[in-house]
Amino acid sequence: MKVFLLTFLLGTFTFNLTVSAADMSSELQSAPRDAEFSKLMPKLNLNAEDIRLAYKDGGTSVGLKIHQGDEKFGKWLPRNSAGNPESQVVSYQLGRFLGMSEQVVPSAYYKLDGAALATFEKFLQNAREKNRWRRENRDLNLAAIVQNPSGLMGVFTPYLQPKSEEVVGLAKPSANTINSTDPIARFIRADGPVPSASRRMSLRGIKGGSESELELARQFSEIMVLDILTGQWDRWSGGNVEATTDGSRVYFVARDNGGANMSGPGTFSKYSRIVTRFDRPQIQRVERLVQMLSDRDQSGQLVAALHLSSDPRFLLDRAQNLLAFVRTQASQHPDATYFAAR
Repeated sequence: MKVFLLTFLLGTFTFNLTVSAADMSSELQSAPRDAEFSKLMPKLNLNAEDIRLAYKDGGTSVGLKIHQGDEKFGKWLPRNSAGNPESQVVSYQLGRFLGMSEQVVPSAYYKLDGAALATFEKFLQNAREKNRWRRENRDLNLAAIVQNPSGLMGVFTPYLQPKSEEVVGLAKPSANTINSTDPIARFIRADGPVPSASRRMSLRGIKGGSESELELARQFSEIMVLDILTGQWDRWSGGNVEATTDGSRVYFVARDNGGANMSGPGTFSKYSRIVTRFDRPQIQRVERLVQMLSDRDQSGQLVAALHLSSDPRFLLDRAQNLLAFVRTQASQHPDATYFAAR
């Protein structure tokens, strides 16, 4: 086991599914980094001697920070009021299905047990939380451990290197929405300015790196589509609009994807006011998603590959609503609804 760099991450955790990897290999984006994460998960043991656990004491969610030796390794989060393990895992697999795995940080289910679970329980018992939500999440998980003393299911997310940081100014936390005056916010609207393929820009809060206006706008539009499909409601509350850089290139990443819900109508009405310009290949993948979820023979395989335990009809409805909206936008803005081809 080792610390994996971002370029070696973004894998899959499908080895224990009823559908074989070969059945979905043509549908899920797969690169060497995907294989690395897939190899990591079956060997992951948070009770191993070289693993050190610390209490996650930042943010509103409680969980564990994980080190391997002296190096940061990842984090593990159980269910929290603003953290749904299913949504976190499905976001990653759905991102692979949509062909945007570079933007979505890998996550997989992991059942905490043994000494690691006892350590987490002790952390919770000793935590003197001042924040209301952290107190609620502490008590929620202490009760869950009493109910499930043999193990507590959560989600493992590996540490990113280079580290992602908040993009300053793109979110408007006070209104829990996007800052409509930010250039990226304007670029992802069909009635906004057309992003340039040659003019480069940086992102505030991210040290180093630049990218074309077109590519950054395309990436963020793709994240907005993923948020629509997963019912994301916590993207704008602060700290969840992130990007990273490899030194020369800067790019958006979606790291905290658990503030979502795969059930219910979702958040389409809110996001339809935010994003109206789309990446055509991604929308074609949404069309493929609808096709597969509507097919009795293919639906079960896809649902298993996505690790979706909620009723898939909710995801199907969201995808169909999105496609109808895109068609309406294309009729109103025939030359501006889609980004220029790569």
